[in-house]
Amino acid sequence: MKQQLPSTAASLNKSVTTKHTLYNKYGAMLLGYILEVVKSRQVAEQYLVDIFGELQPLDIEHVTQTGVNTFCRLQQIARKKLATFTQNIDDCAEDNQRQKSIAISDNRFTNLMSPDEQLVFCAIHYHGKSTASLAIELNKPETAIRQILRDSFIKIRNNRDTATIHQ
Repeated sequence: MKQQLPSTAASLNKSVTTKHTLYNKYGAMLLGYILEVVKSRQVAEQYLVDIFGELQPLDIEHVTQTGVNTFCRLQQIARKKLATFTQNIDDCAEDNQRQKSIAISDNRFTNLMSPDEQLVFCAIHYHGKSTASLAIELNKPETAIRQILRDSFIKIRNNRDTATIHQ
């Protein structure tokens, strides 16, 4: 009687193939996304390698589900990975004693925002804070935090290059 490959070995081979396909299809876009945060190509490439290297079969299954935006799921994984890069909300705050954080410097969209908008946008987008927890932390009403976030998205929306988006 011949020994058959265990299903985990076949699954592992499929996982590697799928991971390779995901990298080929989404790697460049994800690298651009990471580069906007870390501002160093070498560091961004290392994060990209780490993200794809750490993808487990269950992660790949969640990312490639039918009806799911694969790139958005990969961005979520990248955000979690980048959370170590942007440790706390103080990194995003503009302080008179120090320059802007590397997480938001030289970003054409955040440069358009007021310091409050930068702080709220960075805390919610990069650090994954909720509007409720940020409102408590900044001692502002939650509606004010939502309005500041809304204003920051309006600035991004009004200043993006729609000609290249819809090609």
